[in-house]
Amino acid sequence: MVFVDGENLAVRYGAMLRRMAKDPASHVQHEEGVFVWSTGLGNVCSHRRVVRKHYYTSVTGDENRVMEIANRLKAAGIEDPRVFKKCKTKGSRRVDISLSTDMLLHAARRNYDAVVLVAGDEDYVPLVEAVKSEGRRVLIWFLPDGISPALERTADDYSDISEILMSA
Repeated sequence: MVFVDGENLAVRYGAMLRRMAKDPASHVQHEEGVFVWSTGLGNVCSHRRVVRKHYYTSVTGDENRVMEIANRLKAAGIEDPRVFKKCKTKGSRRVDISLSTDMLLHAARRNYDAVVLVAGDEDYVPLVEAVKSEGRRVLIWFLPDGISPALERTADDYSDISEILMSA
């Protein structure tokens, strides 16, 4: 299974594009601050026999906007998009908490042997430790400017996905 902190990934990817003065490659679907996904990442998931991809993000707007983003993620190959309405005053804590709850529940239910967490925040260290305590392996996919050294040390393995997202 793959669990994507899509909001964080989209923000970091957007910053990377601006820093390099590039536009997204044709295989990358991107909406600034909301989501980013690539057929290249989907292909890696297919080769590793990933059973389900969970994607978590939030957007400002009404229920139609939430459904629009969820439908775009499904069209990109995400089986389980979770799109939350962003609260202007509180931010989007629901993304991190929902991702963590789902990933830990699936680990406890033995729905996977190994999991890919697409994130880089140190906040995920307790989640990775808990999932590993359930006997599951944890691989982190990250962008280079977004990996916490503590998360890197805690994971069983980690991979930089910038080459996939930035390739033409």
